[in-house]
Amino acid sequence: MHIGFASPFVPQELTDLLDCESRKKVAQVVGVWATPVTALVRELHKRGHGITVFALDPGAKEKLRLAGERLVVHVLPARPLRKCVLDVYLAERRLLREAILAERPEVISAQWTREHALGALSTGFPTAVTCHDTPLRYAWISKGIFMWYHLPIAWWVIRKAALLICVSPYTAQHIKRFFWPRAPVEVIPNGLPPEVFERGARRLARGRAVSDAPFTFCSVGRWGRMKNIAALLEAFARVRRARPDTRLVLFGPGLGPAEAAEQWARSRGLDQSVEFRGSASREKILDFLEAEADMMVHPSLVETHGMTIIEAMACGVPVVGGLKSGAVPWTLEHGRCGYLCDVTDPDSIARTMLEAMSRGPANAELAQRAYESVRDRFPIESVAEAYERIFARLARGGACGAARSAH
Repeated sequence: MHIGFASPFVPQELTDLLDCESRKKVAQVVGVWATPVTALVRELHKRGHGITVFALDPGAKEKLRLAGERLVVHVLPARPLRKCVLDVYLAERRLLREAILAERPEVISAQWTREHALGALSTGFPTAVTCHDTPLRYAWISKGIFMWYHLPIAWWVIRKAALLICVSPYTAQHIKRFFWPRAPVEVIPNGLPPEVFERGARRLARGRAVSDAPFTFCSVGRWGRMKNIAALLEAFARVRRARPDTRLVLFGPGLGPAEAAEQWARSRGLDQSVEFRGSASREKILDFLEAEADMMVHPSLVETHGMTIIEAMACGVPVVGGLKSGAVPWTLEHGRCGYLCDVTDPDSIARTMLEAMSRGPANAELAQRAYESVRDRFPIESVAEAYERIFARLARGGACGAARSAH
């Protein structure tokens, strides 16, 4: 089957699948993060499907076509967001439409409910839209003007799609409750490739690498209201007063040296024993999880199905997450595979961190349960099989027919 993906993308993550000429060109591309999509594209390609990716990239100066065996990646230039909002991504929608019509995939997988989905749906080709967020909750929490701007876009996309895929039951509930979709709604979580689980197997077999090293908490996110790193910094200061033999390592945009998080923490005296690593490649973060982290604290106020959390679990790292943070309790099996607390309260986070530290051998048992949970629930092979079934239905017109009969 020829499957199109309209999605943010980082073509460098598929360099090994590209031909020699395209490998030379890919150095020109910045790309836009889309970790859940990369693993899915790789797995579907591995299964023999033809894959064409259509990706908008604000760093691109011109259109670029990269190719390999059964693989094409269209990198399409995108304007700055402030310019796109004036005409609702008109230029970007045209670029996507032209590229898709030229390649003519049998079905399209549009990832996220924004500009890529707008372009894909304008072609008239059978399109499944994957909802990676809960638009109304995200807008309400972030209070960001662009989040509110994209609400009517999400509404139009959700109502127009031939079929909707949600990455967790929580996400599906939100979409059904607030957006009244006309199409069938399926739940397919994000998936992880085998090499991530291999990291966890090695770590769990080895145990804690250095017994006398400081207990290492980590978090992966970005600075801002949504990911709530400020609450973690306040909590860690309380933890450190009780347990000076601890450190906190932060990864993500705005969390680097001299960036917003460090400036904020330093001005309040909350930067002691905190390492601000900032943006890092996924491989570097996975290396850190496997070799150095003792526990991940994920204070995000809402997640639909956080890749950060399932990657930590797959690497054998215990996780602390939010009791009311969207799909986080579902991902952690409501406390069976991780610690849950009120992430809006730094005292609650600190108490949970200290309690988790004190459990010693019990954390190894919890890490083993969490590892087995994600290995059973979220392997990329199972995710790809579920997408294949949906694409086959779309190609036959099954989803569209189901949607018509339901209304």
